[in-house]
Amino acid sequence: MNLHQRGSDLIKQLKAHVLEVLRSHPDAGPEGNGVLQEEVARRAGLHSMECVELDHTCGEILKFLHREGLVERLDGNGQDDKKKGWRLTRL
Repeated sequence: MNLHQRGSDLIKQLKAHVLEVLRSHPDAGPEGNGVLQEEVARRAGLHSMECVELDHTCGEILKFLHREGLVERLDGNGQDDKKKGWRLTRL
């Protein structure tokens, strides 16, 4: 497996991991109130190195999933993406 393939595989794994986190949260279902990006990152273990970039990575994975129609973003307070909730579009 070359480096490009490994990178693609890592992205697929992260997307599956974030979806699993959302499926396990009671507010992240299709009719739920949504879960803040910070909470998704915390539950996914993408904050534990105290690195802003890991939380950013979680945000980018959520955006990938949004473009694929698997999650939707709910408007929060203001324009800060971290203050917007995310939920699954379907189980």
